Amino acid sequence: MTESGITPQFRRIILSGYFFLTGICFASWASRIPDIKMHLELSDGAFGAFLFFLPIGSFLGIPISGSLTAIFGSKTMVRIAAVFYPLALINISLANSTTYLAIALFVFGMIGNMFNVSVNTQATSLSKLFEKSIISRFHGFWSLAGFTGGLLGGLFVAKSLSPFHQFSSIAIVGWIYLIATQKYLMPNEKSNAPIRKMWAKPSPLLFQFGLVALSNMICEGMMFDWSGLYYKDVVKVSDAWRTTGYICFMASMTTGRMFADALINYWGARKQLMLSGLVVTVGLLIAVSYPHLIISSIGFALVGFGVSSVIPTIYGTVGRNAAPGQASIALASVSSIGFFGFLIGPPIIGFLSQAIGLRAAFFSVSILGIVTFLQAHRLKKYL
Repeated sequence: MTESGITPQFRRIILSGYFFLTGICFASWASRIPDIKMHLELSDGAFGAFLFFLPIGSFLGIPISGSLTAIFGSKTMVRIAAVFYPLALINISLANSTTYLAIALFVFGMIGNMFNVSVNTQATSLSKLFEKSIISRFHGFWSLAGFTGGLLGGLFVAKSLSPFHQFSSIAIVGWIYLIATQKYLMPNEKSNAPIRKMWAKPSPLLFQFGLVALSNMICEGMMFDWSGLYYKDVVKVSDAWRTTGYICFMASMTTGRMFADALINYWGARKQLMLSGLVVTVGLLIAVSYPHLIISSIGFALVGFGVSSVIPTIYGTVGRNAAPGQASIALASVSSIGFFGFLIGPPIIGFLSQAIGLRAAFFSVSILGIVTFLQAHRLKKYL
């Protein structure tokens, strides 16, 4: 198939696979967090401190990722990230000391951000070929990968297979997909502007969108990193059921993202974001009201529905309105604010858990849904 003969719909299918790859790499790490924590014999507080290194890597990698994507193009950077992100995942499983774990998480976060910025730049570039919103569906495949990763994690745990075996299997499949499909990615869209000019101070509007992303990512980070421990320590389920909350969260987030584009096209992005914020708050309140397997799972599922469309909506709005070749910089600017939620969220949950208990820590995050609701209402002129 020649470059000119590749249809937008076919590119959309191929790009969905790369979103799936990013998601399953991260979900594979999240599904084995309890095993890695137990292997290194860390307390909640100590483990929360080491979780800092992953979002620090993501955060510090944002300007690097945005600049490299703008200079070399998103297609080139997706190819590079698709090689090294699975490799960084395998590296985590080799950690036999806290120092090794800290370095491995830092590298994993930095390369993950490179993948995130470049693949979302591809998505915004492709979305310009369609008349309606398509961004949420891409993130739906990321979430589907998270659901799949949770199931695989449970399967590998049930078979008493190590994180190394799980992570290596994911990497091999990902590399095969890269070799088979890389030529079908969107062509590189480069910027000729100097780096210094590309990284001008973000506009107040970008900061406003970033605040919505921040609130959402704190919640997402908590669910990814602490849901398994919540079920183990608060709900007190057996090891076979400890990924239930994570799976419910990812399943509903996947479903929500698959239908979010239709909802956004029907009643608008602002109403969708406002509803999302309320559902997040209600879901967390239900989850902590009675720590029972069924009740908490219902709450976690509602949280998944709530957060499902927030980031896709923000990224899609920012990317579509960026100047040619500048989408990666705009996305990186908003990500730099949003990923601060990953920087402070999971570690703060660890510290709060040590001080007031994990259940109360989850309860404290419920207010962030209200923040999303209020910010979406405030941004009604732009959504």
